[in-house]
Amino acid sequence: MATPSSRTRRLAWKRWAAALVALLAAIAFGIYWSAGFLDRDPVHLYGMPERPGTAPVAAVFLSGDMGIRYGMGSYVVEALAGAGVPVYAVASSTAFARRQTHAEVLALLTNAIREARRRSGAARVIVIGQSFGADMARVALAALPPALRGQIAALVLVVPGTDAYFRADPLGFAYVGAPDAGAASARALDWLPVTCIRGEDETDSLCPTLLAPNVRRITLPGGHFLRMDHDLLVRTVFAALAPVLGTHLDAPAS
Repeated sequence: MATPSSRTRRLAWKRWAAALVALLAAIAFGIYWSAGFLDRDPVHLYGMPERPGTAPVAAVFLSGDMGIRYGMGSYVVEALAGAGVPVYAVASSTAFARRQTHAEVLALLTNAIREARRRSGAARVIVIGQSFGADMARVALAALPPALRGQIAALVLVVPGTDAYFRADPLGFAYVGAPDAGAASARALDWLPVTCIRGEDETDSLCPTLLAPNVRRITLPGGHFLRMDHDLLVRTVFAALAPVLGTHLDAPAS
């Protein structure tokens, strides 16, 4: 028969466990909330004119699964806008809060391209994807109808993975099991200039599998988070885009 002291200890342990579970749940909710999973609109505009302008080129940016507020994506889009390139950014945490179909992924990027051109007045756009967003960008562009391909000036993939899952999940639970798209579909990206940036310590990067002559592969120090060196990433992206744009973009000073 349990003594009062043992019952007290068990009750205290249960309360401690319940408090821990509640704390972890609150932390998880806070992460999802702050990352934008509960937002209504996934679109964020940077340097976009109020009325259609005459920008020679605009950019479509697809964020990682933590949205625009986290990671290095915000540095990239703000630097592009500061260099005169209007950016139509999509927070993947909002757009992919629930699982999408392949057709929905394609429709999302097609709409982003159309809106970026309409809002900026640019004839062509650069598509840039970061992490999860890079996976979505390459899946969609691989299936882009030929009639729309002339609107794309270049594709920049920042730390893409070999497998693509069509639901964003910063905790990684959605990235288990069979992927929604493998690496093979990326071979269709043979019709535009592609820059693929990876971390030298990554073991599941898509970049080494992209061997077509239109692909430039760049390796930076670190793993998937590239040592959080956003200055180096911005300079690398700008250098990759210079030949495509036919002009030099001034990256912000370190």
